[in-house]
Amino acid sequence: MVIKNYNSLIETAKKQKGNKTVAVAMANESSVLKAVVKSVREGIVDAILVGNKNEMEEIASEQNFSLSGLNIIDIDNEKEAAKICVNLILEKKAHFLMKGFIKTSTLLKAVFKEKSLKERDVISHVAVLDIPKRDRLFFYTDGGIVEKPNKEQKVAIIENLISVAFSLGVKNPSFGFISPYRDFFEEENLEIIETIKEKYPEVTVHKALEPGEAFKNHDGLIVNAIEECNIVTKAFTLFTDTVFAGIIAGTKVPICLVSRSDTEKNKAASLALGAIFANRGE
Repeated sequence: MVIKNYNSLIETAKKQKGNKTVAVAMANESSVLKAVVKSVREGIVDAILVGNKNEMEEIASEQNFSLSGLNIIDIDNEKEAAKICVNLILEKKAHFLMKGFIKTSTLLKAVFKEKSLKERDVISHVAVLDIPKRDRLFFYTDGGIVEKPNKEQKVAIIENLISVAFSLGVKNPSFGFISPYRDFFEEENLEIIETIKEKYPEVTVHKALEPGEAFKNHDGLIVNAIEECNIVTKAFTLFTDTVFAGIIAGTKVPICLVSRSDTEKNKAASLALGAIFANRGE
């Protein structure tokens, strides 16, 4: 089944029987904690909250929601919290990760210490957008990890993108490198396309796509620099009713990476995406 919008993303995660427990690193951050608890109550995910328990309880009290019945591991140290979350993954007690009040680098260092969790040499952020008037989801990468990717990094970024698209049921995706017009492209794009075509014959990658053309007729865009992706995705979420979901791919377990400014709806979408991606191949 192809997941085409926010509602089907949420419903698919709810119906999923296994591999949907998220370990939240330093869950004592108000917007993340509230979104996770709400998603647990709605059956989107299960959760293990790792962080300062007193601060979590204060947040819950101030914002009038309950932590009853939730699994909380009390720790007030970022590095230890990250290590605990990784151990929960290794022990198969959790199936994906979410960043709370912790530096991204601290969480990723803990993940990379475990070679068994490494899937590719390059990790990247994949944004999945439910854009009004589109009949299916739109993918955008990389807006969170690799600032200006080289040729080899672009290949890995596209492979990460493909794995996320496949997990959402998109069997023959059509992507392209972002370009101001059709004939403007880097020569290395042609080599990258050949490499991808050999590995994934069912995937189409265009050497150059204008954003307007991509949004109308294709499944996603690959950017040449991190700010290109950030500007476009932020514009969509700020000025339209677009719903955003985002995860880090390239590790064997997805990592939900959200900002404090993201709405509860966007955080719920990211959690649902993480749960579905964690269950790929099952």
